[in-house]
Amino acid sequence: MNQIRRGSAMVAVIWGLTIAAMLVAALQVGTNRMAMLGRDTMEHIRARWAARAGAEATIATLAYHTRYPVQNDAYAMVTDLERVHTGELTGGSWLIQHASGDTVTPFAGPLDEHAKLNVNGEQRGYIDMMFAPLAWGVYAAIEDWIDEDDDPSEFGVERDYYLSLDARYEPRNAPLQSVAELELVAGIEPNDIRGEDWNLNAMLDPEEDDGEETLPWDDESGVLNGGWARMLTVRSVADGATASGLPRIWLLATDADELIERMDLLNLEFPPEKADAIISSAVSGEFSATELIAALGRETASSTDENAEEEETESSEIVYTRDEVAAILSETSLTPSHRRDWGRININTVPPETLYAMFEGGERLVDGLLSLRTRRASGLTSPVDFWDLQGIDEQALTQLIPMFDTNSNVFAICSRGRSAATDEVAEINMVVDRSTLPVRILEYRED
Repeated sequence: MNQIRRGSAMVAVIWGLTIAAMLVAALQVGTNRMAMLGRDTMEHIRARWAARAGAEATIATLAYHTRYPVQNDAYAMVTDLERVHTGELTGGSWLIQHASGDTVTPFAGPLDEHAKLNVNGEQRGYIDMMFAPLAWGVYAAIEDWIDEDDDPSEFGVERDYYLSLDARYEPRNAPLQSVAELELVAGIEPNDIRGEDWNLNAMLDPEEDDGEETLPWDDESGVLNGGWARMLTVRSVADGATASGLPRIWLLATDADELIERMDLLNLEFPPEKADAIISSAVSGEFSATELIAALGRETASSTDENAEEEETESSEIVYTRDEVAAILSETSLTPSHRRDWGRININTVPPETLYAMFEGGERLVDGLLSLRTRRASGLTSPVDFWDLQGIDEQALTQLIPMFDTNSNVFAICSRGRSAATDEVAEINMVVDRSTLPVRILEYRED
């Protein structure tokens, strides 16, 4: 009997030890998993803040060059942005790059939104040429989506069409708020807008370069096909940063003294009669940047005309110098800072493929523009510099001035942070605007 009892006790002890061992093992496994999860979470936080540090370094550089611009060098800010495109901090590092055009190697620094055509601007008619041949009625549908009325154009569609769909919605009847919104326009598919860049971060991600292994399907070429989004934007804004580093002067709410003082900061002697004339033309609605720049060419031609009489009757028309026109365009605006016009394309940063797409049949003009900016190490610093384009005339100038600028305000930042311990990656995407200080964050998302 005692042996039986001892045997039963032994079995109970063994079972107890087994259960205890299982509990300890389960507890240890759970503890290890929690430790690994805690470590991964900590490293992800390190990566996230590394990415944020890179974005903040870029924003600080943009703010510095807005307040303290380097005059006569259109690439000074770009160079400094490249210097901070990568960096390290305790436990992590960041990298800021973007794809542009049809190159394999990414460009260092943020993406210039002014290197694209603004769909909301008056020049959006070029879309018809850039992405030709468009499906029948697509461009008209874009116009109807943006205009304020509900009356369809000849080949477009309006509110009634969109409400007839299974998934009903209405057109905005106002400026687009994102390029992705074009996917809602009749006749346009997401693949048209995004291409291979499904997350619209202007970077070739692994899943965007693996053929048909994962979505989106791509050609596995090592080059990002960014769809329409690589050439179009809705973010760029006009005016903004100045050559003096001071806020722009609103011509409709200023006086001659303020304008003269600003010119003096740029080492220009600006007579009161010229200041009054500029302000008067703005108030009367006759101010025209194109006309100011075009007049420079007429003045030059007049002064070099061999057939001109030696003595001419003095004209009452005010004549501006090249430096004065450049300063007027740089320091003044027809709109207040809170109602900027849509931005123009920066001729210094626009990819060649975009120019050739816009000017199909005008390759000679594009070649001249690209040659002009290549010959100048400091780039074009004012639209006045278009007069240095070989063979330029007033007709070509009238086409270029409303479309192109030499300055940029809005940038898209794709900052990838990486932890040093586990190579955990976090990505932050921002769109920032430096047209006013402090720099404003227009869009923010984390992946």
